[in-house]
Amino acid sequence: MIKKIAAAFEFLTIVPLPFKRVDVAVWSEIGRSSAVFPIVGLIIGGAYLLCFSALKYVLAIDVCAVFVLALGALITGGLHLDGVSDTFDALAARRTPAQRLAIMKSGAAGPIGVSAIVLTLLLKYVLLKNLLSSPQISSALVLLTYPVAGRFAATAAMFTGKSAKPEGLGWTFIEQTGVKEFIVAAGLIFLICTLLNLYLGSGVSALSAAVHSIAIIIIIAVAAKISGQFCERRFGGLTGDTMGAFIEGIELIFLIYLTTGGHTCQRGFI
Repeated sequence: MIKKIAAAFEFLTIVPLPFKRVDVAVWSEIGRSSAVFPIVGLIIGGAYLLCFSALKYVLAIDVCAVFVLALGALITGGLHLDGVSDTFDALAARRTPAQRLAIMKSGAAGPIGVSAIVLTLLLKYVLLKNLLSSPQISSALVLLTYPVAGRFAATAAMFTGKSAKPEGLGWTFIEQTGVKEFIVAAGLIFLICTLLNLYLGSGVSALSAAVHSIAIIIIIAVAAKISGQFCERRFGGLTGDTMGAFIEGIELIFLIYLTTGGHTCQRGFI
């Protein structure tokens, strides 16, 4: 389990580990760490919560939201936002799937890609600001769960999609993410979301919390399937960039879901 979490942490973040790093060449089953992606999301969410808790007494909520977003970019090295830029630049080009892959691989940020990053951050900022200042939902629930949803989305995409290239670390993850990995990841996000709703909420029923968690899993799984089919038509399959863009997209969808009442947890703990 520790090896899987370490591998998942290295794949999803740039945070240096305090112990020996995973040797991809030696550990042939690294792709199966996708089963514990939600745990990495929970750890990242914990960092967000610590950041917000430390700053909310001295800074306005909107400024705190900016710092949370900055911390997210720092933890991931901006790779997911880079994926948003590269994916939208490639989509904007009227080219063949192979040519779009080449554009994506070039790494150059065009006007469409830059606009996509700006709009992604702007929308996420507005959603976070509203949720963190809302008396209708616990800030702790928001900060702990939305990165969990994003990382589960990566597992769902790997399970339902196919790789655009028959090589590389992304291909390894996609090939080794099967039914077992998806079910474990789904079970983890179900437990995390349900228990947080029950612990942070007041008078929350277990059934209501469970229903919301199941709804989240279904929404993400359906979005992963649709996105995978779309990427297969446009690029021939999934790449690291498209998965980064999908993580950002699901985080936005999840925050919108919470904004529209997709929770049972009233503000209380924080």
